Amino acid sequence: MSVPSSLMKQPPIQSMAGAVPVRNEKGEISVEKVKVKRYVSGKRPDYAPMESSDEEDEEFQFIKKAKEQEAEPEEQEEDSSSDPRLRRLQNRVSEDVEERLARHRKIMEPEVVGEKEIERRRGMMRQRAQERKNEELEVMEVEDEGRSGEESESEPEYEEDTDSEDEMEPRLKPVFMRKKDRVTVQEREAEALKQKELEQEAKHRAEERRKCTLEIVEEETKKEPEENKRSLAALDALNTDDENDEEECEAWNVWELKRIKRDREDREALEKEKAEIERMRNLTQEERRAELRANGKVITNKAVKGKYKFLQKYYHRGAFFMVDDEEVYKRDFSAPTLEDNFNKTILPKVMQVKNFGRSGHTKYTHLVDQDTTSFDSAWGQESAQNTKFFKQKAAGVRDVFERPSVKKRKTT
Repeated sequence: MSVPSSLMKQPPIQSMAGAVPVRNEKGEISVEKVKVKRYVSGKRPDYAPMESSDEEDEEFQFIKKAKEQEAEPEEQEEDSSSDPRLRRLQNRVSEDVEERLARHRKIMEPEVVGEKEIERRRGMMRQRAQERKNEELEVMEVEDEGRSGEESESEPEYEEDTDSEDEMEPRLKPVFMRKKDRVTVQEREAEALKQKELEQEAKHRAEERRKCTLEIVEEETKKEPEENKRSLAALDALNTDDENDEEECEAWNVWELKRIKRDREDREALEKEKAEIERMRNLTQEERRAELRANGKVITNKAVKGKYKFLQKYYHRGAFFMVDDEEVYKRDFSAPTLEDNFNKTILPKVMQVKNFGRSGHTKYTHLVDQDTTSFDSAWGQESAQNTKFFKQKAAGVRDVFERPSVKKRKTT
């Protein structure tokens, strides 16, 4: 496919989108890129002046960045001339070296100052401080007067400017308040009134409690004399004239002698028991057996042991109060009672269990006729390892039973 020669000879298309022709200082026209800045509501643009009026709006001209950059070095020079550190550095360079060294080598002798001189210097320092304070107050008053005059003059003229300044201030982010947290003036007044009523009610209750306490104390104080009178009357009514002191003394002597005798008997019984224990310890094995055979253990309240019926309940007679012999404790406690009087051997096999028909009835009558061996366990399986264990190490199941000896037999 061939391209027409007319299209090949056309000049290239030049686009000036986003650029404008600008005349520079030399008078030459050049194309500069336009930097578009976003407009924000309430914010002053960069090209707008800080303060404006109707006359200034008519005469307003855009200032180029080049002129601003030229003005910056001049401001820096003015600032450098007013900087005390830079001025001190310049003076140091121009100062004579020998003079500076001589000043540094000069030794300042201490000055002896009297109390009058100190008071004079302090008075001068107070006076200078007071003068400085007065000057600051005068300057502040003048500034306040000038500011108030400017505000009064500029209020009707610059209403629109003040509105724009208010718009320029940072806006606070709205924060959501729940309905129960919103407090209005009426609600605040109602809450304060309610709090005041609660305080008055608490004071009233405290006053009533105080009155009630005072009444109780007064009643108690009135009761004390009456109780004292009753106790005194009871003491007066007590007659001890008919008592015989000699008989009472004789009864006390008898009681005291019985107490001493009882303590002596207890002490002798304890010593006798200790001596018997020591004698039994000193006996040999054969002598101790002969002693126990000859003098058997005395059992108090020994009861006849009866025979229990099939599935009969067992009751223990108890172990307390068995020191003294009594016929009540010698009864046969194995006798059947209530439902145990019935012969349970005639019941069906399934009913011959304890507590039949209840949630806690037993599964077996007894384990004598039940084989509880678990053939699924590892011990019940017939394997070479189990056979070896039962024949060589297991107790009670080996083919040969040997009597155990104190000394372990050596195997070769």
